[in-house]
Amino acid sequence: MIVTIHQPEHLVWLGLISKISKSDIFVVFDNTQFKKNYFENRNKIKNKDGWMWLTVPVKDHSLSAEIKDIEISYNTNWQRKYLNTLQTNYSKSPFFKVYFNKIESIINKKHKLLIDLNLEVLLFLLESFGFNKKIIKSSELHIPQDIKNGSDICLEICKSLKADTYLSGISGKDYLNLDDFEKVGIKVIFHNFNHPVYDQLWGDFIPGMSSLDALFNLGEKAKELI
Repeated sequence: MIVTIHQPEHLVWLGLISKISKSDIFVVFDNTQFKKNYFENRNKIKNKDGWMWLTVPVKDHSLSAEIKDIEISYNTNWQRKYLNTLQTNYSKSPFFKVYFNKIESIINKKHKLLIDLNLEVLLFLLESFGFNKKIIKSSELHIPQDIKNGSDICLEICKSLKADTYLSGISGKDYLNLDDFEKVGIKVIFHNFNHPVYDQLWGDFIPGMSSLDALFNLGEKAKELI
């Protein structure tokens, strides 16, 4: 059984969709520190100037707050701006009408927690790409709180799920203790995503956009990118 682990990002990019597609279980690492100005509450979309951030505002929180506890801020009508931004930049894409209504309904639900919004968006994206994967939150696995080392956390998660293979991102080469995994019979493989080029709106191709970009432009054929 192949397990992969990643923080619950918003509107994830193609590389993470690819990594999840090659696993049996995706563990959402939700009980780790929330990173300000990272991908947990925003992602990139294409526009006439190149690209821009599409952001979900969050409430004030402590610097040590975990992702699972972060609340969405509704002090402004950010949903309208968010959806209008998608319409402005993608309404002329070939498959905009196929996917926009669903993402609109998710954004307008007014989720309290960012994690709940991100997971619903992720499930929508995976389904749209044709993948049905088991998803588990790391906070539900009861990994001992005194384990702080990244390699040890990944190992304990894999052991708790009886994984025989851990699918790591390429950055895992910098911090994973492979000997520890080998001692308990867990194989480690590294996912190195080579970003495909496809037709986009607004000029030359730019990699690293939200996977929603591929869906709006390619529809069901977006799965071929993975």
